[in-house]
Amino acid sequence: MSLLIIPDYIGLWFLQIISILFPTVLFQSYFRKKVTNKQIQKRINSVLCGISLFICMTFPVSINEEYILDFRFIPLIIVFLYGGFRSGILLSILLITYRYAIGGIGFFLGGLWMTVFFLTVFYFTLPRVGNWDHKRQQAYPYILLTCSLIFFGLGTQFLDDYTFMFSEINLWFWFSVLNYLTLWMVMHLQNSLSEIEEMTEKVIQFEKTHTINQLLVFISQQMLAPIKTANNYLQLIEEEGLTKPQSLHLIQAKSDLIQVENSLEHYHTFMDIKANQTGEISLEKELQEIVKLMKSYSRLHEVEIIYTSTAKDDIAVKGDPSMLRFALLNIIKNGIEACSPNGHVNVYLHEMLKEVYIVIEDNGVGIAPKVLDQLGKPLTSGKVNGTGLGLASTFKITESMGGRVEVDSKPNIGTVFSVYFPKWILS
Repeated sequence: MSLLIIPDYIGLWFLQIISILFPTVLFQSYFRKKVTNKQIQKRINSVLCGISLFICMTFPVSINEEYILDFRFIPLIIVFLYGGFRSGILLSILLITYRYAIGGIGFFLGGLWMTVFFLTVFYFTLPRVGNWDHKRQQAYPYILLTCSLIFFGLGTQFLDDYTFMFSEINLWFWFSVLNYLTLWMVMHLQNSLSEIEEMTEKVIQFEKTHTINQLLVFISQQMLAPIKTANNYLQLIEEEGLTKPQSLHLIQAKSDLIQVENSLEHYHTFMDIKANQTGEISLEKELQEIVKLMKSYSRLHEVEIIYTSTAKDDIAVKGDPSMLRFALLNIIKNGIEACSPNGHVNVYLHEMLKEVYIVIEDNGVGIAPKVLDQLGKPLTSGKVNGTGLGLASTFKITESMGGRVEVDSKPNIGTVFSVYFPKWILS
């Protein structure tokens, strides 16, 4: 129990922790969004880590006149991992230079030798990290930190002759705990926010792919009718008396129209084959996956998403799983974007005798009545600069599965989407 006595100087270490965490949050929440160039992102991250390192070394805990304890190696590890080897070299030079300016023989251990140790390790291991499995990648920074703590602990004078006084053990205990805790928080922030960004990109890409696909189907359908009409008119003109040059031009025009018509028909046939790749879809599992997928996106917008099922048994619908996922993702994504911070999106699964229905409810800005009446048609959207193609695709996918979409919305109160499907007995 005596080891848990908090030393007086722990306030200085908390200052260092804040100086490490704040730049990390600032970079992930602001600069990563504003700056799209990856190289510039790395430079900004390196500069922020350099500031953290400088603050840590400016406000250390002095063991004696020669040695100081601080969290300098955490920003160094972060720069190597996320900024690359070159950025790590620059920060290492800054560390060595500043430690030399501080003075004392601790420069050789805590400034020069340990930094060279990190440079050597990263030089040989950093190019291979991408090929490691997830567990090894997660353990990598903690192993490096452990090596630095052991290296530094055994090299400083308060462990000379392997004598352990209470004050020294207490100092070492808190220094190690806070180092690991700080590294864990930084890595968690880095990985969580990167995961949110990656998930957001996947959702947007998924939406774009399906929207473009549905748009192409819509355009091709609109083109087929006038092409067939034009072909019929050319057939009528052909029956009239034409000169030989006119007949040749007419034959060429008909040939071109037939080729276009056949291409559109082949495209539709291809799409029908894709659309017919249907099967039984477990709604319970599918909705759980969709909500899990959107958790990161909702956290990014500071919106809570909750899933609730009142169905007694696992129920299913018949259709294309990827199409259903796109349809529901689109509604949930719109609901999240419509909410203000601290808003919520509720997803419910209900079962009736012959139907199942999914309710997606948000407390966002709502949809204007004039837009609500036209919802589901291309170029009709409740969002500024929206195309309406996403919801048009959602309505079309639902209809293709024998379902329907009902929408109720009140401006500044929220919107409720009810998506109905015929119930399917799981085989």
